Amino acid sequence: MKLGFLANGEMLGWDYEKLCAFIRESGYDCVELIDDIIFAPGKTAQDNAALLKAVEKNGLEISEVLLQHDFVIPDANARRASIDTVKANIAKISDLGVKTANLFTGPVPWMPDSIIINRQVSAQQAWQWVFEAFDEIIPVAEKYGVKLAVENVWGMLVHDFYTNKYLQSRYTSKNLGVNLDPSHDALYGNTDMELLVKGWGKEKIFHVHVKDAVGIPSPGKFTFPVIGEGIVNFKVFFNALKEIGYDGCASVEFESWTYRNVMWEGQHAPSAPAMRRILETLI
Repeated sequence: MKLGFLANGEMLGWDYEKLCAFIRESGYDCVELIDDIIFAPGKTAQDNAALLKAVEKNGLEISEVLLQHDFVIPDANARRASIDTVKANIAKISDLGVKTANLFTGPVPWMPDSIIINRQVSAQQAWQWVFEAFDEIIPVAEKYGVKLAVENVWGMLVHDFYTNKYLQSRYTSKNLGVNLDPSHDALYGNTDMELLVKGWGKEKIFHVHVKDAVGIPSPGKFTFPVIGEGIVNFKVFFNALKEIGYDGCASVEFESWTYRNVMWEGQHAPSAPAMRRILETLI
């Protein structure tokens, strides 16, 4: 199993050499990226070449790129834009040699204009929109040899083990699997880490996020604390991953915002070495 870190905050503005050197020096094997950092307006082929050079020079690999766009949107033009962006970016990350893309379904609960399922739109309609999106996206992923790692996210249509199973059951593609993030399942009471890991198995777990949780999945009633301080049993989680022979990346996704703001004055980078030290006690 390889260990990685999801770059965020001020790190997104660093040049690629500084970013990759820091991730390596912090003790990680992989860097996980958000699509905005590599596909932002003005990025060029030279920028992509510089990214790949920095990754290779520092002995890293890009474990996954987040292509997270909302598919549960009433506006048809907005849904079309989300689908087209994901399809285009799958081709782009393939050109970079990246084999895994992280997707979620929506609606995005932290956005002020996000809809609530079964209030503004029925669950049936929401699933239909998501199916229509994946019907288009999966063939593109197959064409470019990219694995689609769908992540459960609180407040979304696909928010836990069971709703993700429902999505996955519709398709037979070997390119469709999961980004296993135990924190979101934990918020919904799914705290049996062995069940989550073995319920998916090695063939379906394309990527792993390391993030803890405590609370219930309602705005203002939960937090993602420092790993090891929430309700995720990481000892069981990592042991189960070892048992199934998972050899992909387990990437730290640090979202302890209050801790970051108080302890590191809003800087994200210090969380990388700090969480790496904690991982040593959990794996």
